[in-house]
Amino acid sequence: MAIEFVKLIGGFIHWLIKGCKTNLRDETEGNLDATWGGTYDTENYIIGIVSVIVILGVVVWLVF
Repeated sequence: MAIEFVKLIGGFIHWLIKGCKTNLRDETEGNLDATWGGTYDTENYIIGIVSVIVILGVVVWLVF
């Protein structure tokens, strides 16, 4: 469940990076061709992990 959530976040960020020009559903489901990560799901997973780390870092910094 957590891995799917991270991939969803990664797909959303990937979609934003592309300027919202592609279909969001294709981005989150990994239906597009990969450019640097082997598979599109891997790319979304990596982007999602980095995004979650940044978000958690900012939240922890703001709270403490």
